[in-house]
Amino acid sequence: MVKKTTRRKKTSGAKRSTAARRGGMAHWYVLGAAVVGGIVYMDNWVPGPETAATGIRTASIERKAKTVEREAVLPRPKQRPAEEVEQALPAAEKLPAFSGKWFICTTQTDYCVLDGSTILYAGRKVRLADIDAPAIAEARCDAERSRGGDAKLRLREILNEGDVTLVSAKSGAEGKTKAAPHLVLRGGQSIGNRMVREGLAKPWTGRHQSWCG
Repeated sequence: MVKKTTRRKKTSGAKRSTAARRGGMAHWYVLGAAVVGGIVYMDNWVPGPETAATGIRTASIERKAKTVEREAVLPRPKQRPAEEVEQALPAAEKLPAFSGKWFICTTQTDYCVLDGSTILYAGRKVRLADIDAPAIAEARCDAERSRGGDAKLRLREILNEGDVTLVSAKSGAEGKTKAAPHLVLRGGQSIGNRMVREGLAKPWTGRHQSWCG
């Protein structure tokens, strides 16, 4: 009977030892299962809708990234040389050429001569911008008035030699006549310069000069 009791005690102790070992490993099993489950969850996770704050931050980051990308890709405009800029400026106003007959301004008021430096061109009062001719109505002396009459008649003769073109001048004063300053050209050459060469006018210096004495 003593031997049977000893065997029972040994069997019960072995069972308790096995149970204790199983109970000690249980938390490791649970931890391993949690890790595996987390990996599976992350592999199959689909992002949900963004909140308003998250969407604003994301859009701001995307805009900054696009701005930086455009600045990096788009080349900066090259500065053109000064000569090219001058050539790009609009050309001066150019009136149509006229090859008809010129008159002394009396009853005819389309194309006629007022004095040695003032004309009517298609009814428009124009001053030859590059010359100063002797005055007639506002002459300071008889000598100036006489020379002004000669310049007036000669200008009409030169204009009747062929077609002329008017180009608006940037420099040149309207003077008392309130006439728009233009260069009167024929074949690209100034008729005013011709008047100066013939002694009937002087180059324009910004003011009317004296023709007396």
